[in-house]
Amino acid sequence: MKVEGSVAFVTGANRGLGACFVKSLLHEGARKVYAAARDISMVTLQDARVVPVTLDITNLAQVEQAATLASDVTLLVNNAGINHVEPLLGARDLNAARREMEVNYFGTLNMIRAFAPAMKREGGAIINVSSILARVALPSMASLCASKAAVLRMTEGVRAELTPYGVRVLALLPGAIDTDMSRDFPPPKIPAEQAIEEALAALRDGPDEVYIGSMAQQVAAGLAADRRALQESLSGF
Repeated sequence: MKVEGSVAFVTGANRGLGACFVKSLLHEGARKVYAAARDISMVTLQDARVVPVTLDITNLAQVEQAATLASDVTLLVNNAGINHVEPLLGARDLNAARREMEVNYFGTLNMIRAFAPAMKREGGAIINVSSILARVALPSMASLCASKAAVLRMTEGVRAELTPYGVRVLALLPGAIDTDMSRDFPPPKIPAEQAIEEALAALRDGPDEVYIGSMAQQVAAGLAADRRALQESLSGF
């Protein structure tokens, strides 16, 4: 799929990877970009092609309103997500895992369900921002890993349902990206611009499951070679 001339919708567009997605899509020639965030005052990019949208992806009424407003979308980027950096058994906040699942999994599913009818008619693509942690757990943020694993399985199921309609569904599985969400994660980190460059290259003519950065590629290779050994090597994180 070409970005040039497309109409895109980006969630979590107020900062980090989402804001970078908006800039990159405009640079690649998108005709319009809906930039969605819970607080649109944080969407500061000045471009006539940018349409700010107030959106909490866990709020079904707001999601439905967004889908009605943006019925011309041909590229949906599900970027919004949260990470409370909590283990599963030693969690300080016992509701953190539920919130991560509500935003990362159910919120993404809300968006796809709302936008799918129009995309079935017009075609296009959906990009779901997951993580390499969808495939392996870091104990210190295992509840996030569980939510990202759910996103990956959901992406596979949605892809099967939408492929007959000519809609591509991509899963991004990056390592740590240099954004606020990963500020406490040790380097090296992928520049946001690199992550998006690789995502858009895959959108044009690449795979539907995109491993971005050396960390993601090494984890994928380690899982293929010796899953147990890789999991044991990460047990101290």
